[in-house]
Amino acid sequence: MTARLGLILLLALVSISSTSLVIRYVATVPALVLAFWRMFIAGGMLWGFSAYRPQGKLSFKNKKRILFAGIFLGCHFACFFLGVRHTSIANATLLGCMVPIFTVLISVFLKKKIEKLTYIGLTIALLGAGIVQAGGFYLDNENIFGNSISLLGALFIALTFILAGKIREDTGNIIYGRTLFFIAAATLLLIAIISGDSVFNFEMNHILWFLFLGLVPSIFGHNLLNYAVKYISPTAISSIPLGEPIIASLFALIIFGETIPHGALVGGPVILLGVSLILKNQIASTIE
Repeated sequence: MTARLGLILLLALVSISSTSLVIRYVATVPALVLAFWRMFIAGGMLWGFSAYRPQGKLSFKNKKRILFAGIFLGCHFACFFLGVRHTSIANATLLGCMVPIFTVLISVFLKKKIEKLTYIGLTIALLGAGIVQAGGFYLDNENIFGNSISLLGALFIALTFILAGKIREDTGNIIYGRTLFFIAAATLLLIAIISGDSVFNFEMNHILWFLFLGLVPSIFGHNLLNYAVKYISPTAISSIPLGEPIIASLFALIIFGETIPHGALVGGPVILLGVSLILKNQIASTIE
């Protein structure tokens, strides 16, 4: 893996780790509304860039693939945010870490080769994630819905990454991202309407945070992961967010003065070791 691609993945990890900080500031905005504007603004930014610098078009086969990828991404965000509201943050976060397991299972089902080192690294990284969240993870009847929907959200994003790997083989990242985010936004809009939430249920001072979510965790986060999926496997890409609790804890220390949990201090290095093993034998092709 090239140094440039490694820096891209690091930037993506830091960017997506900022999401939890913004959610704290805009706690009064319904989760589905927040997720909708995040995707809508991110898609708008990429379409605006395309107007300035034309990017081309999607092939017919990829139009069908991206439709499902966008729907899966929208469902992922809906499940994640709803999961947080119906179970503990530790439960939702840990269950969200199951994404690489789903990508491996899907890859095996599709008869794709998975290297032994990937299995070892994945096991170590998930062990580290378990250590980070062990103190707050619990199962009881009251949280069955939240736990189940959080796990479903992990499946949805795994499917998105698998489809992204196929689409990005012959499609530019801007072309992919602009359509993906808009379809995800449309999916979230439909879910919000069904749930009885108005996407205009926010205050004017929240718009700045919507823009932040659209730019940082979406464009510099998920969009860069979509860029990298052309060069390394979906399983490797889906393992990157396992480092989110580490970065988020550092942000919380710097911004809010919160003490880093002991679980993060112990499990963090374990996660990094596992992810590094997963990425070790990933060979990058020529960078765009």
